[in-house]
Amino acid sequence: MADGRIVLEFLPAGMPASPRADTLLVVGAGTPPGPAAGWAGIVVARPGATAFTHQAGCQCCLPRGSLAGLLGDIFRQRATGGLKWFTHVAVLPPPGQEAAWRASVAGDVLAQARFCIKN
Repeated sequence: MADGRIVLEFLPAGMPASPRADTLLVVGAGTPPGPAAGWAGIVVARPGATAFTHQAGCQCCLPRGSLAGLLGDIFRQRATGGLKWFTHVAVLPPPGQEAAWRASVAGDVLAQARFCIKN
């Protein structure tokens, strides 16, 4: 993205025909991700899961929307080498959750600063 943010794309039901090496795939729990080959990586969103805990009440660990919080974890892992470098994130939400996941990102200042929704 020209402004430096990571492109975030919501996928329609089903997998895209060809995985992209520069793209991290995020799938909702219970959503079959398909083959892992060809993606920069695959992250399964588990409700309430976060890999980081800091001081009580720190800004990066405050309760956030499900996808926004996960994107914060993903961003930190990308920056610290915990995930292969990627320039795009493809999101495959659980059935019926796309609107909630979009709202989670749209309502989160940190997610908006780091990610740009493509569609």
